[in-house]
Amino acid sequence: MFILLVAYDYFAQQRLADRIAAKPIVPEAPRPIPAVAMNVVGGFQAPANLAYHTGHAWAAKESPHRVRVGLDDFAARLVGPIDQINLPSRGRWLRQGERGWTIARGGHRFEMLSPIEGEVVDVNPEILRDPSLAHRDPYGAGWLLAVNAPGVEGNMKNLLYGRLAHRWMEESVSALHTRLNPGSEARLQDGGRAIDDILSLVPETNWERFVRENLLS
Repeated sequence: MFILLVAYDYFAQQRLADRIAAKPIVPEAPRPIPAVAMNVVGGFQAPANLAYHTGHAWAAKESPHRVRVGLDDFAARLVGPIDQINLPSRGRWLRQGERGWTIARGGHRFEMLSPIEGEVVDVNPEILRDPSLAHRDPYGAGWLLAVNAPGVEGNMKNLLYGRLAHRWMEESVSALHTRLNPGSEARLQDGGRAIDDILSLVPETNWERFVRENLLS
């Protein structure tokens, strides 16, 4: 009897193995990456998950006190091709709304304001090697700094989110059109997006003033 049971179990397991081998293997579908709403306001991208300073820099909390910082699409397209970015060194204390870093294009230098207050704990090494990343991908590979912000909750309340950020960007675009020559609206757009080099529409002798007026620096 024992031998018969062993033989039966063997043949049952063999049939099960044959059925599994014959069944086609269907690869597991990749899990979708959660999408972040990418608002476009007046031709400028403004991700909905970020907070914005009126000097056109963004901030994103990565942990309770660590905040990543960069310039927004408006600033990137306004300045155009970037030759150099002078970032603060690790350990430097930044103050919200005061000078944070300097962008250089040719012989021109443009200061930008920090959206957050705290100690610089990291800088993007890729930006140091290739400053143009901040122009090409300001919300991704072109991020600038990471800051340890002890007063992050109070700082973030001073920034713009959601509908307020959308309305502020609309006002920034309107002010930009006002500062450009008449008819600039048509030249500023390229397939629904703002052109990559808005400064090209401005006489070079006026670049510093124009950037300062638009970036509040």
